Amino acid sequence: MKSSQKNYLHRDLSDLRRTGKDHGSNHVLSPSLIFMDGFFITYSENNQRKEESFMKKLLSMLVMASMMVFALGTMGASAAAKAPKNDKAVVVVSFGSTFDDTRTKDIGGIEEAVAKAFPNRDFKRAFTSYIIMERLEKNKGIKVNDLPATLKELKKAGYKDILVQPTHLLHGEEYEHKVLTTVDKFKGDFDRIVVSDPLMVGKNDFAIAASAVATQFPTLGKGEGVVLMGHGSPRDNNQSFGNTYKMLQETFDKMGLPVVVGTVEEVDTPNVDEVLEQIKARGYKTVHMFPLMIVAGDHANNDMYGDEEDSWKSMIEKMGVKTVGHLQGIGRNAAVQAIYVQHAVAAEAGVQR
Repeated sequence: MKSSQKNYLHRDLSDLRRTGKDHGSNHVLSPSLIFMDGFFITYSENNQRKEESFMKKLLSMLVMASMMVFALGTMGASAAAKAPKNDKAVVVVSFGSTFDDTRTKDIGGIEEAVAKAFPNRDFKRAFTSYIIMERLEKNKGIKVNDLPATLKELKKAGYKDILVQPTHLLHGEEYEHKVLTTVDKFKGDFDRIVVSDPLMVGKNDFAIAASAVATQFPTLGKGEGVVLMGHGSPRDNNQSFGNTYKMLQETFDKMGLPVVVGTVEEVDTPNVDEVLEQIKARGYKTVHMFPLMIVAGDHANNDMYGDEEDSWKSMIEKMGVKTVGHLQGIGRNAAVQAIYVQHAVAAEAGVQR
């Protein structure tokens, strides 16, 4: 490189931009200045053709460089798409509800607790009530899949390890025919699929569940009691029929708590007639009424505490007993949520409860 060319490489940038002259020479520089990697390359007016040729080559190089950057970016995106993703999921399956508040706080409360307990698993929601799913989609534009559709999607997406946690209260018809039966059909589609228990199944579950539900009760005065309305089972085709609510009543009695348990399904036991008999026999002057259900939906708002003559509220008040309604599902109860999490942890670990 000639000494005059070296001088150009070390010239002061501000002087170049201001005057276009080199302090050490009489040469007038071309307006064309190209900065590459810290070096200035300059051309005189006499080298216009060379400059044009150089610019064409430079443009070609820049185009090629852009294409290379794009290609590398595409390769990176492709590699990211092919990168191994999480193949574990947890599905929380519920009966469902069309009531927004209880669907968010009660069902959503359990879902959130389970999802937090299993950060290594992707979360999915499923419902078992087709009537509720249809109404949600038709009236509110909310699409919720049933358990079979959810498992099909997980299979298609490449998931291999599935944990299913129901939010049902007991081993009833919904759990047996819409959860257990469905999981059995999909056992060959995954490396591993396990289903956890509802709230109350084994003998030890009743005292734990009763203690959890009791955390919702207010401080009771003399002559006050609690009435819990459960759903019950409409048919005797499951192990819960005539058993679960009876055992729960016995549990509250052993705990010394003034609680009367009943079922909205009159064929199950104890039904509303037995509830009214117990209230009268115990001499309650005021009863606090709670739904013994995950959600406070139609049964809680109408069958339990509606203004119709055949609601539990109306029948109890007709006896001269004051009622106080607590229209909240037990799904938002942190103690109840903890039980479902415990069941899910045991199921994932393969521990027999």
